[in-house]
Amino acid sequence: MQRRVAADVSLHGVPAALPAEAPEVNPFGTWLLEMGFDLFLCSAYRREILLPDGFHIAPGTLIASNHQRDVDGPMLGTLLVQRRGLRFKWPLPFYATREDLFRPGILSRLTVHWPRPLSALLGHVSLAWFFPLGHAEPMRRVREFTLGEALRALSDAGCGDEDCASLLNARGRRELAVTPGDARLRDVLDHADARFEAWWGLRRLTLPALQKIAPAFHATVSAQLAHFAGRLDRGHCVYYAPEGTISMDGHFDRIRAGFFRLAHAAEAPPWIQPMALSYDSLAPGRSRVVLRIGRHFRADTSLDRRAFDTTLRRSILSLAPITPSHLLARFLSQGPERFTRHEFTDWLARNLAALHAQGASLDPLWSRVSIQALARRRLRWMVRKRLLARDGSGFRNTCPRGAEPGWQHPANVVRYLDNSLADLAPDLQAC
Repeated sequence: MQRRVAADVSLHGVPAALPAEAPEVNPFGTWLLEMGFDLFLCSAYRREILLPDGFHIAPGTLIASNHQRDVDGPMLGTLLVQRRGLRFKWPLPFYATREDLFRPGILSRLTVHWPRPLSALLGHVSLAWFFPLGHAEPMRRVREFTLGEALRALSDAGCGDEDCASLLNARGRRELAVTPGDARLRDVLDHADARFEAWWGLRRLTLPALQKIAPAFHATVSAQLAHFAGRLDRGHCVYYAPEGTISMDGHFDRIRAGFFRLAHAAEAPPWIQPMALSYDSLAPGRSRVVLRIGRHFRADTSLDRRAFDTTLRRSILSLAPITPSHLLARFLSQGPERFTRHEFTDWLARNLAALHAQGASLDPLWSRVSIQALARRRLRWMVRKRLLARDGSGFRNTCPRGAEPGWQHPANVVRYLDNSLADLAPDLQAC
């Protein structure tokens, strides 16, 4: 049994408060930040939370979820603290956050394709004050190292006067148009452009160059994991995305080694709290997000890496609610070119019954709205978004099936959610 929690709680006159267990550097700043996030997300999303009976967050819990959008972290935080008026019921967890966001000039790098004067101006804005308020702490990922950062790390390791071509592999030399004897590493860095902050750096280095920066890299990762393990040992909760990054195509990506290492670095096996988010974005109005929280379990540190990751992956995917948008995405991606509303409604009913039979996690909206009413509303919306066109008494599928997965346009969302459904219900038959 799971109970449903209303996410929108009105403000009323009680003193502002954070739970006493939360070790705040600036309690008012953290409270203000969480209130701001919560109010913004209430206005931007329709949120629904599904909790197991007797839900509570055990001390020293390692929180894991899928990761689909930039807003996932703030979304999870505001839902976990459970605001009641001006008070928070639970302390805010600590977030393992990509390390490059803490570096000077990050806003300039994130806006590298914006007008140059604006991007340069943003580069002077530091985010160092912001992250501690939200309990975000750095965690290095391999893919974060841009080419510029990798080359600067080599320069710091004493390679500044070496021939740059000797440090780059064939791909790196070709893309930078560098030939042997052409320039020293120091000179290349002096003329670095936007490409240096847009390209993944470690893929463009030779093996000897990688070996020169590997010891410092691994030492930093180990120290950061030890820091988060210390948080768990002291009874704090830590959110660590197992995939290590946002899924770019909708599929649940492979689980990175950091989660396994963190579970083993703690003094005792930590509790693991699995949860999963699903977005119902192919609908009119504000996008819906459904969050299902499962029952926590102890990390089994006797398992090898493969078995540990498989258990974690299964625990998250089994929770992810299948929304109407998932089935709409499958129909638009793989369904017939022409169909009637009756055929569409019948297809939804058959597949919903199949998902019930498989024991899939389902969006509660399926039980609140009839299939006929849902099909009628969504068909009208898809016509307005030009995913469908009216064709006599029926409809014609005009959704471009070659669209890239993403969140920019409805066609991108269709591809993204269809990929996601392939992980959540792999046995569901194609149209």
